[in-house]
Parts: sequence; C-alpha cells; structure tokens
Amino acid sequence: MSSPIGHALAGYAAGVLVAGRDERAATFPAHTRDRVILFAGLACLPDVDFLFGAHSMYTHSIGAVLLVTIAAAVALRSSWRIVAACVVAYASHLLLDWLGNDTSPPIGIMALWPFNSVYYQVPVPIFLPVSRRYWLPNFWQYNLMVVGIEIALFGSLALAAHWYVNRGRARGVQNRLQSLQ
Repeated sequence: MSSPIGHALAGYAAGVLVAGRDERAATFPAHTRDRVILFAGLACLPDVDFLFGAHSMYTHSIGAVLLVTIAAAVALRSSWRIVAACVVAYASHLLLDWLGNDTSPPIGIMALWPFNSVYYQVPVPIFLPVSRRYWLPNFWQYNLMVVGIEIALFGSLALAAHWYVNRGRARGVQNRLQSLQ
C-alpha cells in the first residue's frame, strides 16, 4: 500500500501522460496546477473508503473505475483522451495497492467487484507497506523512509512526464513572440 504522496505523484504522472497537451478541450484545465489537483486528487480518491471502514473494498475495484469513467465523461464533456486520463489517474491507485505489500486485513484489494468479492494481491509485492501502527517506536522513521522512496521513484516519474508533455511549450512561446515582432 502506497502513501497518499506516492498515489498523488503516480496519478499525476499517469494522467498527464495520457492527457498530453490538448488545448482544444475547453472544459479541461490547461494550467498545470489544475491538472495536478485533478489527477492527484483522483489518484487519492479510492482511499475515501477509510472514512467508512471499508478500505480496499468497493472503491478499489473495476466497478469504481467504471463509475469514475461515467462521472468524468458527464462532468468534463471533453475529449475521450481527457476522460481516459482521469480514469488512468484513478486506476493508478488500484495498481499501486495491488503491487504493494498489504499488512492490514483484509489483505489485497477487491479488484473485480461487483463481479466477485475476492481480495487480490500480487504474489511478490514490489512496494513497501505504509504502517498504520502509530504506537510502535519506529513508526515515524519507517514511514518517512517509505515516503522518501516513493518521492524518489514517483516524483521522478511525475517530473519526467511533466517535462515530456510540456517540452515544446517553451519553444512555441518563443516562436510566437518572435512572430509578433
């Protein structure tokens, strides 16, 4: 299970890569800040189930991904690429949780709900778990280490994705300025 910081960074990276630069979509935010908030927020959204005592259940499933797809299509009324970016940002959370080492029962995520209620976890977890056992002596040290690893990994991916999508923007602005002179 990744931290909210890891989920937000991975969600932004995935969303911005799928969305690309689409200035034609008038209802989709063009500013980086708005895209960060949208994609990072969608990537963290599945953990809202903590509030209801149902973590890793319904919001961590293909059923939730379908609901997000419908909501994004209705709310954005934008290109399918933008809707797909929102869906990929949300689904990145499920992927990271599936690939993570879950140490709190129920183990894994209910990925195929509403088709079945089985919990799934990758046989060999890749990511370290985030500890929720705040009473343990090394709680802060351990979680800071996990978050540091996630920032190094997913932060690098987010920066690379941001650079890749925006790499021609500075050149385009310079060319427009030169043509106005």
